[in-house]
Amino acid sequence: MDNNNSYFELTIAGLGGQGALTIGRLLAEAGMSQYKYVSYFPNYGASMRGGESECTIVLSNDEISAPAILNPVSVILMGAAPLQEFEKRVRPGGMIMLDSSLVTRKVEREDLQVVYLPATKAARDLGSNQVANFIFLGAYLEVTKAVPLELVEQALEKKLGGGRREALLALDKQALKQGMRLVSEGVA
Repeated sequence: MDNNNSYFELTIAGLGGQGALTIGRLLAEAGMSQYKYVSYFPNYGASMRGGESECTIVLSNDEISAPAILNPVSVILMGAAPLQEFEKRVRPGGMIMLDSSLVTRKVEREDLQVVYLPATKAARDLGSNQVANFIFLGAYLEVTKAVPLELVEQALEKKLGGGRREALLALDKQALKQGMRLVSEGVA
């Protein structure tokens, strides 16, 4: 969370089917409109649904030396399983954002910003557990200001626009805004 607004790195970890790779790619695509250099590095197991998946996104105005980052500045954890590992890996002064609807354990490190986001509950309140990933992305945008919401919405429209997908697009946008609202209102 470099405050000079020219460098952001984020690792998103979850299980296949939770949409970690989807929001990572969306953030990278939106970032291409604002940053000179963008990398998106997905990493996932052999099983598509239920297997571990993660991706790392770097947004920068300077060249990116390596797309894979062992000790990220920011992490979004979409489930409980990776918390122990990532709590050790996040750089001092970095941020962990996790789903307080699913993770009951508190982060022990005191040198991190921790955002306890009720993403699954908020998604359920919107009518679909499947938009918890967009709640996370909206919250990340609100905390870091890495990319304006409008650029993410434009990237999402390119991906989903048209036909019967309009309802999905509207729900995804609503979830992005709800994630931002949860942070701005201090719920997270």
